[in-house]
Amino acid sequence: MIWGVNLEDTSKYIELIKNLLISSPLRKRLAESDNTPFKNLISQNLNKVMDSVEILEYKENEPLKIVILGEVKSGKSSLVNALLNKEISEVDVLEATSTIIEVFYNDEEYFRVSNDITKIGLDLDYLKKINIVDTPGLRSTTLKNEQTTLKYIENADLIMFVVDATHLGQEDIYDSLDYIASFNKPLIGIVNKCDLINDDKDEIREYINDEYGIYCEDLFMISSFLEYQDRISKNAKAEDRDIMLPTDKNLKEGFENLKRYINNVYNNYEGVKVNSVKSSIESIIHKEVINNYDYSKSISIIIDELKKYRKLLEHKVDYISTKMNFEIEDWVNRIFLSDEVEKIKNSIEDAEIYINEAYINSVISKKKEELDQIFFEEWIECLKEVSNEVDEDIKKYIENIEYRSELSEAPSFEINDEKINLNELLATVGTGAILGATSGGVISLYAAGVGTSAASITIGSALITYCPPLLIAGTISGALGKLIYDKIKNDQKSKELISDIEIFIKEIKSNVVGTLTEGYDNSSKEIVRTTEDIFKISKNISINDYEAEKLIEDIEVYVDDLKKYMNYCYV
Repeated sequence: MIWGVNLEDTSKYIELIKNLLISSPLRKRLAESDNTPFKNLISQNLNKVMDSVEILEYKENEPLKIVILGEVKSGKSSLVNALLNKEISEVDVLEATSTIIEVFYNDEEYFRVSNDITKIGLDLDYLKKINIVDTPGLRSTTLKNEQTTLKYIENADLIMFVVDATHLGQEDIYDSLDYIASFNKPLIGIVNKCDLINDDKDEIREYINDEYGIYCEDLFMISSFLEYQDRISKNAKAEDRDIMLPTDKNLKEGFENLKRYINNVYNNYEGVKVNSVKSSIESIIHKEVINNYDYSKSISIIIDELKKYRKLLEHKVDYISTKMNFEIEDWVNRIFLSDEVEKIKNSIEDAEIYINEAYINSVISKKKEELDQIFFEEWIECLKEVSNEVDEDIKKYIENIEYRSELSEAPSFEINDEKINLNELLATVGTGAILGATSGGVISLYAAGVGTSAASITIGSALITYCPPLLIAGTISGALGKLIYDKIKNDQKSKELISDIEIFIKEIKSNVVGTLTEGYDNSSKEIVRTTEDIFKISKNISINDYEAEKLIEDIEVYVDDLKKYMNYCYV
């Protein structure tokens, strides 16, 4: 569909875009399943986009909204007074009344204050197609004022950004312009209080064109205070000797040019409204592209890190398995019951002391405690190492984002380099928002998951709670064991008994090696499985690899489709 030149075509296009947004893969998944990674974060972003569409639906037939923005004490209020030739906004106050003032047409004068918004109705033809909104500033004294101002920006058809001529070049001006530009609204710059500067005004004009021209369709140098003084002086009484008159013809001309600009907006109401909606839809689509691109990119990063995490853990399993096998076999082959056998050989009577279930179990249990300590210490270090490595990888993705956060929205100025894909460039900006939400190490979550005693619990005991090694059972029983025990109990001590004991111990060693090895291997597998689950929880990944890859694929198709519709906005 191509943009028409009337509001009827615009209305159809809004409906088309709305239906396209509703059918997005992410919105469908959020509607159908609670099992969506970063659900709360992405839901907020997607809901903001839909809210913007709904605002467009209601504003088509409303008067044009001209929103006046700027830093505190930049002369916004005196500008409103001068434009309407009437004292509407207070001047020379820190933030005026610290409210937003909206002036609109009404056949009878109307004044009402509600929720820090002052609404004034005036019987002025000038206001029949235009509403003027005076805001207290983007950096207001109250958060509520800031939030309300943002809503007015989103609903604006034209933004007039007022700069104090005595404070040009401040960093906060650029920050504000960056942010305002993200809404892709028609924006003009007004350099106010130019009567207070003594520098060459042509040089000032060249400077502001260089500095702010990238953001603004047009720039005007004025003194709204002197202009208003000039206007009220025409109705002033003779005794009003404190009224000042403008002395700079260039400033007078600048204000007249501004008035002509606004009159052109007034006379071209429908065209301006259509272009305003076009710009808004372009911004909405761009934000939708960024949200989806950012989401899929973040999920891809986390899934890739999960795969890497899995491989690192598998390598650690091999490492720990090799170490434990060595410790077990070395102990069994060199130490286990070796001294006891020598003592029995020297004194057959000692067989009764050492060859019994209680003693052998105590030897195995004591060694198993040592092996458990080695096993869990190795896993603790491995988990810390792997978790830190993966978290560092994720941090690098965030640290590599060098663009200012304001640019995560769609600025309206153009980038001439055709090789730059603005969507992809900007998508990397917001990725940190999602990846930043993946904080929370595996180690801490292990302990936290154990329960109320997590504050004092050790990682070793936490691991044991989750993944206890298999207990040794059946290693010293069986027919041969029973035979040996019976012989010793019946005092059947002979040289043949020593041979039987050696065979018995050999069998025990084999069973101990097999049982301990299998137990620690199973525990390692359980640790890997549990750690993977905890890793997913810590990174807010609650879907399997296939689901994630399918979602990413669907989002990519959707984003490509969105870009096509965004291109229509330029036709």
